[in-house]
Amino acid sequence: MRICIDARSLRDVPTSLGRYAADLVSHIAKLDRKNEYIVVRRPSRHGPIADQANFREIFAPYDISSARNILAGTRVINGLDADVYHSLFHFLPIGVRARRVVITLHDLIWVDHPHLADGRRGRRWVKGSLGGMGIRRAMARADHIVAVSASTRQAALNHGVPADKITVVLNGVASAWRVGSAEPSFAFSSGNADDCAVAATLEALFAERPFAFGLGNSLPYKNLPRLVRAFAQVAPAHPNLALVFAGRGEGNSALVRLAQQLGLSDRVLLVGQLSDDQIRACFAHALFFAFPSLIEGFGLPVLEAMASGCPVLTSNCSSLAEVAGESAVLVDPLDTAAIAAGMQRLLADSALRQRLSHRGRQRAAAFTWEDAAQQIIQLYKQL
Repeated sequence: MRICIDARSLRDVPTSLGRYAADLVSHIAKLDRKNEYIVVRRPSRHGPIADQANFREIFAPYDISSARNILAGTRVINGLDADVYHSLFHFLPIGVRARRVVITLHDLIWVDHPHLADGRRGRRWVKGSLGGMGIRRAMARADHIVAVSASTRQAALNHGVPADKITVVLNGVASAWRVGSAEPSFAFSSGNADDCAVAATLEALFAERPFAFGLGNSLPYKNLPRLVRAFAQVAPAHPNLALVFAGRGEGNSALVRLAQQLGLSDRVLLVGQLSDDQIRACFAHALFFAFPSLIEGFGLPVLEAMASGCPVLTSNCSSLAEVAGESAVLVDPLDTAAIAAGMQRLLADSALRQRLSHRGRQRAAAFTWEDAAQQIIQLYKQL
């Protein structure tokens, strides 16, 4: 077969969608040396995802979710005469052709919860209207849909997608996140002054005070204001405790203002975008990882934290309960008091943290990219 994989969701800036693309493609390459693969990517400073004879890469402009991508790359892709075209994000270029077209459906937040997709009114409209239309069109146009969780599959079924058109293929977790891999480091390899300042902040934090760790963008569905308010409820009993956020987003400034209003400016620390190695270091040193999102298609950071041996607090809904199982403290993300109570349980009970660290590592071991890649290859054959 000639298989075209559209991996334009892979960016130079680390994201869960980019991690999905890179890890899935690299593990497909390890398992399949017979079929021909063409990987479509945006121009990048990084080298090839898979450097072997049956894989080659071509470059097309724009993120696949960009409005400017409506026609970008379609002519090149159609010229490949592919047996299978697989978009690793839930959009399709208009007019794309192959004998079978597949999309990976990560979530339907833009369709079902546009008010949670962005904090800015204009952007909410774009995501809810144009983005939602694009996802619906892709689900209808695709010959088959890969859902990253049972929760995402159910959301698609709720929109009338036939059950036999959807296959659940769970995400994996890379070996680098697992306990026993290379020792994580807080240092930056660059000499950039801002990077060095972040490294110094982390170094001091690890040495001086306990902290809870949060990760991700600051979009409304991540539920970070409730987490900050929950932290404010437990903070008086733990005067040395800090809450550390790593990630990007326009909502970060609002979190800074909220921390100021609550008198927690020196205890709620936003450290910006971190490298994977730095995130692993935070997992290794944090008392627990807090991820009380209102909705997630999968919630890969929960799995990565568990693989790293970090106790997890997360939501009792959507895919998060599905991924975490009984290996995390599950809370109602709409209830600030419930989030605070979960945090207090973890802070007060070191034995609980130790049990969850052990259970989390066991749970994460069941999610591998090798399994995911094997299922995707088998799906290509079936199609």
